[in-house]
Amino acid sequence: MFWLRRPAITAPPPPSVPPASLFGFCRYFLAEHRTIFLWLFLCGLGVAGADALVAVFIGKMVGFVGQADRWAAWHQRWPALLALLVVIGLVRPFLIWLDLRLRNAFLIPDVTSRMRWISYWRVTRQSWRFFQGDSPGRLAHWVMQTPGALREVAEASIRAVWYLSMYGLTSVALLANADVRLTAPILAWFAGFALLMRAFVPRLRRRADDNADRYSRLMAELVDAYGNILTVKLFGVAATTDGPVRKALLAHNDAQARHMDSVTGFMTWLTLLNTMLLLGTAAIGGYLWLHEAISAEAAAMALPLVWQVANTGGWVAWEVSGIYQNLGEVRQGMGVIAAPNAMPDDDAAPALDAARGGIAFDRVTFGYGDRPPVFENFSLDIAPGEKVGIVGRSGAGKSTLVALLLRLADVRRGAIRIDGQDIRNVSIESLRAQIGIVTQDVSLFHRSIRDNLLCGRPDASDAELQDALRHAQAAGFVAGITDEDGHGGLDAVVGERGGKLSGGQRQRLMLARALLKDAPIVILDEATSALDSEAEQAIGTELETLLAGKTVVSIAHRLSALARMDRILVIEEGRVIEQGSHDELLARNGLYAWLWRQQTASSNDGLAPSLISQPL
Repeated sequence: MFWLRRPAITAPPPPSVPPASLFGFCRYFLAEHRTIFLWLFLCGLGVAGADALVAVFIGKMVGFVGQADRWAAWHQRWPALLALLVVIGLVRPFLIWLDLRLRNAFLIPDVTSRMRWISYWRVTRQSWRFFQGDSPGRLAHWVMQTPGALREVAEASIRAVWYLSMYGLTSVALLANADVRLTAPILAWFAGFALLMRAFVPRLRRRADDNADRYSRLMAELVDAYGNILTVKLFGVAATTDGPVRKALLAHNDAQARHMDSVTGFMTWLTLLNTMLLLGTAAIGGYLWLHEAISAEAAAMALPLVWQVANTGGWVAWEVSGIYQNLGEVRQGMGVIAAPNAMPDDDAAPALDAARGGIAFDRVTFGYGDRPPVFENFSLDIAPGEKVGIVGRSGAGKSTLVALLLRLADVRRGAIRIDGQDIRNVSIESLRAQIGIVTQDVSLFHRSIRDNLLCGRPDASDAELQDALRHAQAAGFVAGITDEDGHGGLDAVVGERGGKLSGGQRQRLMLARALLKDAPIVILDEATSALDSEAEQAIGTELETLLAGKTVVSIAHRLSALARMDRILVIEEGRVIEQGSHDELLARNGLYAWLWRQQTASSNDGLAPSLISQPL
């Protein structure tokens, strides 16, 4: 429609954050679509008025056919009848078409998609801690469900509540014009309808909220089961998923039954109220007609008017129950979409300049929640271009150190600086753009190999992609891979989290992605743990050349992966207890030397490294 501009669905969201109040949350998402809603309001007003005129037309037809002199009645009434026919036969269908067009071409696809994009954008930029406390399935459910529920609330409010209000006011005015006594039943109906809403709506809201919550928990259990399908297969369905899914399903069933029970009670009382409206109007209209207080035309008009009100009341009641069910879902979704961001990125913050890549931890103190600090007054300097390996037992703080450097969490006290810049004072996006990382927990999207590699550098050419694959010892298997759709090589889809590939293949792609990014700082967190010794040796030789001049932080349990590091740190309880080169630490004959002897001895015996007596 030329007078309506389609929303830019994936444009940046409003700069403000979604308010925590229900009304503010709704206004935040709906405000930019006010033009569409204004047109829907006007269409609703027009259709309500046109529908009321249907009853007027019926009444006038009854009055016309009841005249003794038919042609005299025709000459007297044809202009009014023709005008009503034009409104009912032309204007009303056009307004209904316009209303449907606005809903189906703009509101349902565009507005819903726009709200889902904003929801996705907001949730994705939450802190890492936010995602650790929730399941991916539940988050995805609310990102998709909340905007749809919010749209349906706005749509139903206009389609049903606004329509009933306008039709009801028009009906009261027409009845009062015929005889004010005819308005008594419909006014009593509105009063009874309001009392019913007051009695049932709070219960509907509570039970709708509970139903929405139980549904989201059921969805989370299902996604958790399918997301861990290998574990399900290995340990048996009954022992792993049937119990939790059964419990969540029954809880949702009970909540839904309670909600529908309230709806049944509401609809039953409304049916009785509607019956009283129709009978009351018929009785008063018949009485007034018998006493010649109103014409047959007015009596014939009154019954269709109130019948439409009664029918609309049932429709509105159902829509209201849907509104409160959707509001329950909106309230649930607000907890995800409008959650305060513990680490918001400052759009005005400057970009990090990490040309040299020097890293400094300056008297850093950090801990998780109320637990004792992992680091307290921790200091560490890593020179530009230095290769530093980190060793330590589980819980010593190795991964926390990396998380703090990437600003997945913020220090309590002290500072972390890159080339002299406090990382809290630069944009998070620019910080992470300067760091390439390969983790033990391989993260691949359910996309093509090309798309997975381009996460590191979106503008890379195919030649650069192939070069990165070659250095990561991945070019061979990538060239030979095909997916079920017949796509091969870089265009082959790797499956959920790379499930179509072996662990070693996934890790090589992670290495290729980090190499392609060509960042001045590189973090290797168990980067070769899934590789055999031969592959690790081959890739290690490549990395030694490719990482020349870059600052490297490498975490590994397999100490052979750290032998080429300039300096190795042994961390214990948030402190550096040993540091030096591989040869220096062996000569010191401390914990590192003991671990090295254990691993090399086990390797020579053909056994897995045994670290039970002195765990990392």
